[in-house]
Amino acid sequence: MAKMKTNEERKAELEALTKQMGKQIDSYFESPEKIREHLQFLGKFHQYSMRNAVLIESQFPGAVAVGSYPFWEKQGAQVQKGERGIKVFVPNPVTYALHKDEWVPLSKAPKPVKDGVKQGRVPSRKMMYFKIGHVFEYTQTDAREKGIEVSDIFKRYHRDGGLENEQDIRDALTTIADARNVTLLEEPLDEIGTAKGCYYPELHSIALNPRNTSIEDITVLIHELAHAELHNQERNLERDKPLTAPEKEFQAEMVAYVVSHQLGFPTDDFSLSYLAGWTKDKELLDKEQLLQEVHQTSATFIDHIESHLEKMHKLEQDKEQIPLNYLEQLDRRMGWKDAELSLYERVHAVQSVFPEEVEPYLNAKAALETNLKMGRVDEPLMYIHDKGFGFQAFGVANNHDFCEDAIVAYTIAFPNLPLVSGHFDPERTAHPLHDLEKNKRLENPLLKSIQEHWYSTLLDKEKGEFQKTPLLNMEL
Repeated sequence: MAKMKTNEERKAELEALTKQMGKQIDSYFESPEKIREHLQFLGKFHQYSMRNAVLIESQFPGAVAVGSYPFWEKQGAQVQKGERGIKVFVPNPVTYALHKDEWVPLSKAPKPVKDGVKQGRVPSRKMMYFKIGHVFEYTQTDAREKGIEVSDIFKRYHRDGGLENEQDIRDALTTIADARNVTLLEEPLDEIGTAKGCYYPELHSIALNPRNTSIEDITVLIHELAHAELHNQERNLERDKPLTAPEKEFQAEMVAYVVSHQLGFPTDDFSLSYLAGWTKDKELLDKEQLLQEVHQTSATFIDHIESHLEKMHKLEQDKEQIPLNYLEQLDRRMGWKDAELSLYERVHAVQSVFPEEVEPYLNAKAALETNLKMGRVDEPLMYIHDKGFGFQAFGVANNHDFCEDAIVAYTIAFPNLPLVSGHFDPERTAHPLHDLEKNKRLENPLLKSIQEHWYSTLLDKEKGEFQKTPLLNMEL
């Protein structure tokens, strides 16, 4: 059994760990390169306190993810034999009770005092102390060998910054501004030249340079939101001494760097040139306070953005999963497992057993086979099942030759409306528009709209054929 440490030994260990943390913080300010490395690390460990993130980095450079011994066991992983834990500060709140005009730990107080605290008769208060705990890094466990990925454990939604999720990130940043009552102006109040954005503290407003690229807009908006969070008028009044303009810029740029790097956006153009000027004659506590505010703001922004992105990602997954789930369920109901049936056989089988399911079946089949994104539909489109084409402009799809088909099944996508599907026998019906007209399946305005799309396609085709015809024996 391990020997219990004395209070003096525990105190000495905490002091040594605190000193180690101080040296690590001082080392960040030796060069822009070192502060960049630290900011990248902070992005990965934004859910830890700044002090613990510093300690983890000092003891295990390059760490990706950490957890306690019981945490890894719960994930089905085991810490490798011989691995040494990474020391961290663990909050240890202690309740004190007032006894004979002295504050004593509640655990050591007499029973009447404990009862008095429970009943609210005896004053009590909590004091926060810290003890040393241990965590282990992902690579110190057998998680990799067991095929357990970091993203599986920590539920991190991995992404690459870029056009693919640019709008979702922009929307997330807008909600951050809304939550803080920050106004996003359409343009700067005055010409700002080459500056990419500005924050107006007296208006609590942000404006971006209209000359920015779309990616610049995102990284600059993060920078300006950091100003709005850290350097608003209320926050400035709370400070013991005001920050200088370079100090404010350095803080905002560090927040933008941490968040942008975590999101996967390019960070080559970030400037941390204020470093040398800011650190001159500064004490460790000043530096720690600077990083503490950067870490706290970055963590808040990252958590908010990731939560928003997770929500958007889940919505997209749900949209994609619904057709698949429906088709799998219908397959089970119809007993179609591993059955190789033609479109004609499938449609008529559903028609005979579950006639009300024919349209939902064709809708789901079309959405799944074409990966249709309804948000991008801005004109009537039509999908002809089993033709080998995706969704096409309605007029183009309606103009196919259907006379050789045993059955024609179609699905139409209208902007901001549910899908419409149908099927017909080409010996009795000429084309999908004919089927819709004959069975009065659409309201007149919609029907007229797709009629015009088809007529326009026919007219364009006629013009094309006419232009290809050689003009012979014409007198002018």
